Amino acid sequence: MGPERDRDDSQEVIRASGQYLGYGLTWALSVLLFLGVGAWIDGKLGTSPWLLILGAFVGAGAGFYSLYYHIVIEPRQSEDRER
Repeated sequence: MGPERDRDDSQEVIRASGQYLGYGLTWALSVLLFLGVGAWIDGKLGTSPWLLILGAFVGAGAGFYSLYYHIVIEPRQSEDRER
């Protein structure tokens, strides 16, 4: 285990960190996007805060599905393809 191996390990950690940071940002941005759309429609229809709340839940659900897909389903599919 020389310096070459340590460098490879640290690069792998940085790559994985960036990947998971991207997944978290995708989740947060989907919540904010749907929250904003819900607030905008609430302003137009005067139904405040119902669509804002609904938008937050829809955004959280969409973000969670994306997160679940990338962390659970995608690795499983690539594992099946390798077999």
